[in-house]
Amino acid sequence: MTDDYRPQLADYFEEMEAKYGADFPFDRLSDDELLTLEHLGRHAIDEDPQVTWQEKQNLAPLITLIELQRQKRGLGRSN
Repeated sequence: MTDDYRPQLADYFEEMEAKYGADFPFDRLSDDELLTLEHLGRHAIDEDPQVTWQEKQNLAPLITLIELQRQKRGLGRSN
């Protein structure tokens, strides 16, 4: 990854921190915000060639937390 590259996930995560505060709990996110975070996270892990292998490994727990929140809300399974 180049030094100046930022995946969309990083920008969106900063938006959520600005809105809800640092270390925000996922249960404060709206369903749409949660699903957007999931989409951007999966994109960074599965499709973004500029995200390093280590960064992809570091993002895996994010997807797990989102899946748990989806189950809690009854949003069904992700694709």
